[in-house]
Amino acid sequence: MQTAIVTGAGGFIGLHLTEELTGHGYRVYALCREKTPAQKKLLAGVSIFTDMDDLPPADVFYHLAWASASGPGRGDPLIQTRNAELTLNALLTAHRLGCKRFVGLGTVYERLEPQIEKSGRFGNSDFYILSKGYSHRMADHLALKFETDFVWCTICHPVGRYIKKDQMMAYVVADLLAGKSTPMGPAATPYDIVSARDVAQGLRLLGSAERLSRREYYIGSGSPRPLHQWLDETGRILGGEVFPEIGKLPGDNLRFGPDWFDISPIAAETGYRPITGFADSVAEVAKWVRETGV
Repeated sequence: MQTAIVTGAGGFIGLHLTEELTGHGYRVYALCREKTPAQKKLLAGVSIFTDMDDLPPADVFYHLAWASASGPGRGDPLIQTRNAELTLNALLTAHRLGCKRFVGLGTVYERLEPQIEKSGRFGNSDFYILSKGYSHRMADHLALKFETDFVWCTICHPVGRYIKKDQMMAYVVADLLAGKSTPMGPAATPYDIVSARDVAQGLRLLGSAERLSRREYYIGSGSPRPLHQWLDETGRILGGEVFPEIGKLPGDNLRFGPDWFDISPIAAETGYRPITGFADSVAEVAKWVRETGV
């Protein structure tokens, strides 16, 4: 039986990944914050740990844990610095336990670092973005020292069950269901929205692939487009009576590159293909919002 460690297992992507792994016959060791309510959402059979030092050996180590990946904590430099330290501790633990592969979860926002540094102004998500990029580079280099099989996965905007209320699609869908128009910026930048279930599929495949030619892969929908098109379609999917107000707020002048969302490397090397369409993902978010009040 394949074994896997998942840090942040009680989080949005972590819950999807533990379900994906157990569904494919893995024994999963889940690292969660002590007494977090999310532990109750983990499937029966998942072994729960609250201290990294207590984890047993495993085949693959998935590091997803990241405090304040959304919300106002993104702008807290101390929280984000501790996340970078946690990432390095996770890699050190994976090395100590003899895990065959370390898979870290990053974000395509890391590529915005040069624009942030040149902007000459502060943005609310800057410390999150800078810390993600720093964690990526430091962990990658530490993995070279230990000769650890290292893979860093980036995503853009995952959606689905367990989504947090301060994530864009959660509050946009909540507003539309309530008959309100969410004020948005120009939303002209290329963007990608992907089902959290497809992210979990991609993570599983990258963790289990026998050989990989790269140390970084993007997991996405395969169909990036300007953000305003995603938002307009969300309004149509939910009935077309109200839509987000595009251009109501000023933009942040940060632009994504259309080539940042290329899934051809992961598709070619693992057989990954997105399964959940956008309409189904929006319906899943809407169901979650209605059931939980997010």
